[in-house]
Amino acid sequence: MSETSFPQFHAHFDCFSGAAGDMLLASCLDLADSLPHPLPRLEAADANNVVDAAPETKQSEKLLAQISHDLEHGLPEMKGEFELSVERVWRGSGRIAANKLHVKSIYQHESAPVPGTADDSSPQDHHSHAHAHAHSHNHHHSHEHNDNHHSHEHSHSKGDSKDDVKEDKKESNLHHSHQHHDNSSGNHHNHSHHHTHQGGGEDAGHAHSKLRNLPQITQMLKAAPSKYIPSTVASLAIEAFTALAHAEMHTHGAESIDQVHFHEVGAVDSIVDTVGTLLALHYLSVDLGSGDGQDCSITCSRLPMGEGTVWTDHGLLPVPAPATMRLMVGMPTCPGPSGVTGELVTPTAAALLRVLTGVNNQAQKVQRGDYWQPKVIAGRPPSMLPIAVGLGAGTKDFEKHPNVLRLILGDCSTQTHTNTEIDADKGTSATATNDNEEQSNHIENVSTEPGDKAEEVKVSKVTNDTDTETCQLWNSNTLTHLEANIDDATPELMAHAIDLLLENGAIDAWIVPIVMKKGRPAHTLNCLCHDEKTKESDLLAMMFRHTTTLGIRIHRNIARASLHRRFLKVKLPYQDNSRDGEVDVKVSSFKNDEVVSLKAEFDQCKVIAKESNVPLKVVSSTAERLAWELV
Repeated sequence: MSETSFPQFHAHFDCFSGAAGDMLLASCLDLADSLPHPLPRLEAADANNVVDAAPETKQSEKLLAQISHDLEHGLPEMKGEFELSVERVWRGSGRIAANKLHVKSIYQHESAPVPGTADDSSPQDHHSHAHAHAHSHNHHHSHEHNDNHHSHEHSHSKGDSKDDVKEDKKESNLHHSHQHHDNSSGNHHNHSHHHTHQGGGEDAGHAHSKLRNLPQITQMLKAAPSKYIPSTVASLAIEAFTALAHAEMHTHGAESIDQVHFHEVGAVDSIVDTVGTLLALHYLSVDLGSGDGQDCSITCSRLPMGEGTVWTDHGLLPVPAPATMRLMVGMPTCPGPSGVTGELVTPTAAALLRVLTGVNNQAQKVQRGDYWQPKVIAGRPPSMLPIAVGLGAGTKDFEKHPNVLRLILGDCSTQTHTNTEIDADKGTSATATNDNEEQSNHIENVSTEPGDKAEEVKVSKVTNDTDTETCQLWNSNTLTHLEANIDDATPELMAHAIDLLLENGAIDAWIVPIVMKKGRPAHTLNCLCHDEKTKESDLLAMMFRHTTTLGIRIHRNIARASLHRRFLKVKLPYQDNSRDGEVDVKVSSFKNDEVVSLKAEFDQCKVIAKESNVPLKVVSSTAERLAWELV
């Protein structure tokens, strides 16, 4: 099966409880088991005997084995540094089942030093040791100790004092254990940790961590064989790490992204989470686009901000942490679940979602280095047919809500829709893009409630080629809608107002009967006009002067799709003194000149019918028949 013959799906990440790299990957693995069909790309890999698996092996297990295989062979620099496993867990009082991913690192999840420390210039040979009381987790989503804080390792550079190094040597040979407390459930469990020692001599008894910066990670991914790391996956991963580097650069005031030694991404598990999630989406046949994040068929919900503070290697910081907050700029957010404090979105997850949803597109960057000019994305999925759901769990277990991230896989090709939706009854619409515009739409949420605001949203590319071609067949423009509820005007006055509006530049005007407070019959006077300030002001003044209304609602940026219109003159075989049998017929067509409908001008047909003593319906139908013969 060729690459282009694989199905392409849309992925929507529902991050109502938060988001972390391990939760993203775990949700992909869980979703694999709920699919009603095998994974074509995974089946193709199995056919090549890439991963040995028994016939009864679950798809999630096959997928995890395949991802581990691809990471080790595609990024050989990391081979032997990590181990992946999945555990089935239950979260919340409702006992929601989900997959929990575990990334075991030989470096015990240690992170890079804080930028600006003594060892900041030597990313390759950082020498670190984890004290017994602090175990580094790189802001992984909600890994909680008994003090309810994130704990990080103390990193020692070559410039540390001899006393510190000696003290580290004493501790490095100790086998120690520490106790985690699950405050929400009252359960306690112990984990024993043995230090991994590499090398000999004076440094024996310490683990040497490879602290990788952006150029090193970029080089690894660019050199990765496409057999294991597809080029699209590599490109998106580089984009995610670059976004995180920009966030760290702005946070710490570095001169360039290449000078940033990743405090978060330098850890093995963050690289595994990022590249592993992209590989999982690839095997799930999610449309990853061209690799720059602009045309991925991926959306995510609003990201919960969280509240409180968190302990990091930078000290006590507000939530979201500085780098995470920068990565969330331009992305829709919402408050976190009630009563929950602490970090809900990690930098790794924020960077990856930022890229996959198109917010971090290269087109948003400017030459002067002002990186933060993002688009705004919708916090909801497009129209699609959901086909599978997967849940990835965080480490914390909250009492009032399940700490899970939900992934929804959908098929957009089965929906009879395009990126243009028109609701004439409600006066709301969304318009498709023109040929020279980006793949983004503006959807205006029209509301009569005070305080409501319309959002500009970025819609992922989910239509097929047929839909895209169809979207270019009609005209698209932006209008302004004026409306007023009136309960004390006579019918004659309302009819006069409509005539005045149409005579003075309104595209359309109409009346809708309504019932107002106290059961009073009333009418809504509506007016549609071009999006021009002068025209809008003239029509507003006319509505105030010629009706009894005290207030008018204004809905701007109403997108409208319309057919191309022209008039065709036909001559009828009827005798009249006014028009000599000539009638104008309105021809409505697509841009490719395909005629959709014909309509004879009513008033002209009425004159001819009256003077020729021919029924009006015969005159109009004859005019339209003759017009069809001409087009």
